[in-house]
Amino acid sequence: MVLALLYAAENPARVIEVCSTAETSGDELTRTLADACGLSMFQADVILTMQVRRFSPHAVTQMRAELLDIDQAIDQLKG
Repeated sequence: MVLALLYAAENPARVIEVCSTAETSGDELTRTLADACGLSMFQADVILTMQVRRFSPHAVTQMRAELLDIDQAIDQLKG
């Protein structure tokens, strides 16, 4: 989920381009975004439901830190 939010925050023009040119809605829009950006359906859905405030530099920094924490926790569980 965090990775999807970070993708959107780092690629806002691409996300907006795909969404603004899509001729579909609902699950089809989700599929269109997923296919266009190489995302899973879950990730695309997360992006489509995200709040615009997630695009702020502060929010991006927080998402990067959260993703790092998650990766470290996964590594600890593995080792």
